[in-house]
Order: sequence, then C-alpha cells, then structure tokens
Amino acid sequence: MVEFWKSSSPMLKGTWLMIASVLIFTVLLILIRLVGTGVSVFTVVVVRQVIMQVIILLVVGPNIGTLLHTSNLRLQVWRSALALASTLAIYVSFIYLPLALASAISFSAVLFVTMGASIFLKEKVDLRTWAATIIGLAGVIIMLSPREGGELFYVLIAVGGAVVTAGTILTVRAFLPSETISTVLTYQGMLVVPVLIVPMLLTWQMPTLTEWLLLLLIGLVSTAGHWTFVAAYRHAEAARLAPLDFLRLVLLSLAGLVFFEEHLEPTLLVGMAIVVATTFYVIRSNARNAAALVAEKIA
Repeated sequence: MVEFWKSSSPMLKGTWLMIASVLIFTVLLILIRLVGTGVSVFTVVVVRQVIMQVIILLVVGPNIGTLLHTSNLRLQVWRSALALASTLAIYVSFIYLPLALASAISFSAVLFVTMGASIFLKEKVDLRTWAATIIGLAGVIIMLSPREGGELFYVLIAVGGAVVTAGTILTVRAFLPSETISTVLTYQGMLVVPVLIVPMLLTWQMPTLTEWLLLLLIGLVSTAGHWTFVAAYRHAEAARLAPLDFLRLVLLSLAGLVFFEEHLEPTLLVGMAIVVATTFYVIRSNARNAAALVAEKIA
C-alpha cells in the first residue's frame, strides 16, 4: 500500500485524498446534526477550531516556532477571511432557508471553482471536465426538486457563500508547496475564533456530557477532514477535484435514510444516479491522466 501511494501521481493522490475528505466530512455533518439541537453553531465552530489547533500543536511539536512562517502572508489572510465569510454565510443560509435549497446552492461552489481555476489559476479545463461539472450540478438540482423557495435576501447570502467557499478552495491551490497544511489551518483559526467568540458567548448554554463528547469527536473528525481536503488540493488541480464533492450529497442522503428515517423520493434517486456516474467518471479521468503522465516520463 505504501509503495502504491509513493508511485502514484499527484493527480491520483489528490483524487483519493478528496474521496477520503468527502467520507470524513459526511461523518462530521452527521455529528453536527446530532449535537446541533442543543448547542449553538457558534459553539460548535469555536470548539472545533480550538481542538483542531491543539492537535496541530501536538503534531508540530518542537517545530512550533515555524508554524506561522509563510511565504505569502497576504494570501493567508485572504484565505482566513474567505473561510470566515464562508462559515458565516453557510450557517445563515442553513438556518433561514430550507435545508434542501441551502444544500443545492452550496454545491454551486463547484462551478465557481471550475471557473476560478480556469480564470485565476490558469488551469487547463477541458470540455469533458466542464461537462462532468455541469451534469453533476444538474443531478444535484434534480435531487433537490421540487422544493420550496426561500427569501431572496437569504438566497443571495447562500450564493455569496458558495462564491467565497470556492475562493477558499482556490487559495489552497495557489499556495506554494512550502506552505504546510498546519500553517494554513493555523492562520484560518487565528481569524475565525476571535470573530465568533462573541456570538458564542451570547448564545452560550452549558453542553451536557454527551454533547461534550460529540464536540470532541467533531474536533477530531474535522481536523482529519480539513487535512485531507487541503492535501487533496495541494496534489491535484482544483477543477478536476471539485466534481468529486458531489458524492458528499449522495452519502448524506443515504445517511438521512439510514439514521434519520428520511425518505428517498424518485427525483432524489435519479439525481443520485447522475451524481454517482459523474463522480466515477472524474475518478477514471484522473486515473487515465495519471497513467498518461507516467507514460510520458517513461518515454
């Protein structure tokens, strides 16, 4: 297994890391759903960030002095601001819009990533990747329709959240290889925690023992999810990885069926089939590109 990983191309590594990230974030969202009825979202985010930072400090160990060393402080600050804006917009939209509508809008970030990767990062986006992205998004729309709409103001906030979410993804890709994942996540927390600590205190209710355990799990799982997510985009092109995130909605739909007794409507099943098909297409496409790169090196 270790030899397979070492011999794999960056694109293939990015693909598998992204799949791992999707699986981990699915578990994370289930945990947040379980704890969210009794604990404010501000508390969840702040506690998660604190636990994540403690883990980072333990991992870094003696090299803690290099944790804030960065070759692009401006980009780190920009990413932190985008991450904060993304978090706030996502939570506001999920609070005031129907969950299905908020979810559908959040997945439009994939299109913004594809466009941004082409415009700002100068990544080559072929027609097949564009097609997979658009078809995957169509599958999401099918899964979540027909649904009730929401207020225009909150819809615009949700769309803005999708845009800034795409921005956080693109900034990860823009970092130099010398920027460690620990450094990226540390700068993210340096802005998120100070801003959210006030609303956390204003909405504070002492968690129960079970809720504290769930918060601890959220911190641990979130750290693993962010690490694999950032690592994925450090290995492979953003436009090629973005469509794989559609798999998360399929997994969450299945989790709703199994754990929360939610129903799978016919439109949801059709959309899931489309999403699964486009996801596997992207995986195969990345594998073919990886094989082509190996062949070029051998030649």
